[in-house]
Amino acid sequence: MKSSFAVLFLAACGVALVFDHTRLDSPTMDEPIHTLAAAEYAISGTYYANLEHPPLVKLLSGFALRAAGARAPKMDVPFFMASAEQPRPFSFHSPLAPEKLFGVARAPVAALFFLLVVSAAWAVRAWAGDLAGILTAAVLAFEPNLLAHAGVLHTDLAASLGFFVTLVLGLRALERRSLRWWAVAGAALGASLAAKFSCVLLVPMLAILALVGLFRERREASREGRPPDLLALRGLLLAGAVSLVVLFGSYAVAMRHMGGPEAAKAVRIFLGSRQAPVETVDRVLAISRLSKQAGHYAAGLAGIAVQNRTGGGVNYLHGRLSVDGFWEYFFVAFAVKSSLGFLAILVVACGLGALRRVRPDLVLLTLVLPPAYLFLTGMATSYNIGIRHMLPVYPLLLAAAVLVLFRALPARAAVAVLVAGAALQLAETLRVHPHEISFFNEAAGGPANGAAWLNDSNLDWGQDLGRLGRRLRERGDEERAAIAYFGGGDVPYYTPKATVFTPADKSIRPGLWAVSSFLMCCGPEATAFHGDPVGAAGLARLRQAVSARGTPVDRVGYSIVLYDLEELKR
Repeated sequence: MKSSFAVLFLAACGVALVFDHTRLDSPTMDEPIHTLAAAEYAISGTYYANLEHPPLVKLLSGFALRAAGARAPKMDVPFFMASAEQPRPFSFHSPLAPEKLFGVARAPVAALFFLLVVSAAWAVRAWAGDLAGILTAAVLAFEPNLLAHAGVLHTDLAASLGFFVTLVLGLRALERRSLRWWAVAGAALGASLAAKFSCVLLVPMLAILALVGLFRERREASREGRPPDLLALRGLLLAGAVSLVVLFGSYAVAMRHMGGPEAAKAVRIFLGSRQAPVETVDRVLAISRLSKQAGHYAAGLAGIAVQNRTGGGVNYLHGRLSVDGFWEYFFVAFAVKSSLGFLAILVVACGLGALRRVRPDLVLLTLVLPPAYLFLTGMATSYNIGIRHMLPVYPLLLAAAVLVLFRALPARAAVAVLVAGAALQLAETLRVHPHEISFFNEAAGGPANGAAWLNDSNLDWGQDLGRLGRRLRERGDEERAAIAYFGGGDVPYYTPKATVFTPADKSIRPGLWAVSSFLMCCGPEATAFHGDPVGAAGLARLRQAVSARGTPVDRVGYSIVLYDLEELKR
């Protein structure tokens, strides 16, 4: 009982930090479209927006929004993109004030974070005892990257929960030899697939667990002189069937008022926007005619595949830009974005493993091999925009490390390592709070040096626009400031008296400028990649002017810098 209370208390403390930073965070780059989609799915029951993500997380947020009095986005049927309400007007011209709108939409993601901490602690406690479970919660509840993305309406935190819970339930089904547990694992798999497309990697992982079960049963049956019962195979088939029910059931809820022809139109528009090959579009449309739910899921998968082949944008790594991605990106991101306390725990555990102090078993392999697989697949992706795509590795690696420590060391020594790592991480997190999105560890130079390593959702996702408005008013500089912003916020809403930079402007006037970090590192290149040469040229002029004539005078969070721009000398 005491251990359960401690875990719940630690998880609640983590959630409190999430709510504390989100109340100050402006909408990140993707949140306006996700909030619009959430309201569309839950209130309208149609699925025109955001086919690039499955619907489950947005359904949770959408039903919370509906309960809070939000309205549906304005989308005429038959649907036309030109007449559909766009994300930013929807977010800033709704019955709910933007602060409440995004606060309500983000709350279910914070709840998923709570479940992740509790689930990880529960699993580790079952394997290594109460103290191991509590210490797992103490580390995971204050991991800065999880805290950051638990406060954003996106799919990454849900994927982290989905990976961990599905694999643990698969192990439990294997250990208990229970079809009931296989069905529960299948439900978790279906929910994971309905949360993020990368969770499709769980399908072969669960199949491998079933193969292990079949191998074990065959060996035991041979030893006992009886035929194998094939329970693991039947369990895998049951899990697959349950997962499909959950997956397509979530799509059915999201598009419950959407007819087949309109669903096919949405598929065609989405794949057209991704410039998918004609044959790919035709295949997905054929699926959509058979099942609109399966068609939407196939369209999302196809869109991700096309994006990985052609590139989804400009990637930045330690001063280099690329549209093809960097094979080492996620290794570097994990090294500089993870807390030193977390890394220290992993290093000690890896050292013990290298010394062969622990014999690897199925549990450890199940916890360690999926992160290795995720890093390997990450080497091939062309879309390197944030450590958030690797969030599933954190609970898996931590659980494995805790098990290694408790198996290889005396209990007091294991506790000492984990308490030291957790305390160091907590100090690192509190030091950066409420700017967890911009966290970088001190070995990388801290968040103030983050722009030298990475950008986009690692550092500048648009979260500091509201803070900028307050800072300008404190300085008495709002009326004379010009703002070049990257993110999901609306500049006139937060800073109504400031000037909004327009890339089409031919001249860059002297004075006070607030410039997003992402625009300085990647703005012209990213804008050109997305087919806006005029905007790219304007951002290039701004970057050149700021670099040549700008003097940094202040910083808002770690994502926006204030520059005093001198007169152009002739």
